[in-house]
Amino acid sequence: MTGERRRRRLNLGVRRLEQWATTANQIDKNAVYEVLFAVSDGSVFRSHTVLDDVQRAGEFFVLARDGLVVKVSMQPFDTFGVLYIGPDGSVGQQGLDQEIA
Repeated sequence: MTGERRRRRLNLGVRRLEQWATTANQIDKNAVYEVLFAVSDGSVFRSHTVLDDVQRAGEFFVLARDGLVVKVSMQPFDTFGVLYIGPDGSVGQQGLDQEIA
């Protein structure tokens, strides 16, 4: 055994990601994909600004770039989900409990 950590797999929100990507520009896509890779390999808390959703255990917001946020849900069995991708000012309008200022 190499001692290497298993990567988490994206298992929730793939359709949301695909729909968002159809209208996003390449810079935003790159920023979001970078966040997803960081969540997958466990480095997101070191490499990005992360805000915990204190009202929902296992969920947090990641600032992908200025004005663009990804809400992530950590799932059991080494998986995670994408709950929201979009402007940080719109988070509260998406039915989520916490808004990023």
